[in-house]
Amino acid sequence: MKRSVEDLRAEADWLAAIGEPTRLTIIRTLAIGVKTVTELAKACKSEVVNVSHHLGVMRAAGLVKCDRDGRFMRYSLLGASATATELELTHPSGTRTIVPLV
Repeated sequence: MKRSVEDLRAEADWLAAIGEPTRLTIIRTLAIGVKTVTELAKACKSEVVNVSHHLGVMRAAGLVKCDRDGRFMRYSLLGASATATELELTHPSGTRTIVPLV
């Protein structure tokens, strides 16, 4: 099956969104459950503005989604399934990656 350049770029952007230390911390934190930016910033030991930037990259890549809850935005992972020790992330193209949770 031949993939278009756009499909390959989307897949590469998704992989790049995973491969950054702060984003890996966000991913591991969201594996536990839905969180706000403030909760994620605390877990990452980072400023809210920095975490917001990373979440924007992750949203654009299709790795996370957000839902409004009153005045808060709650973030969760897309295409994710977790066990006690690992998180499997799946891109719509079928590409998968495993992130250890321990």
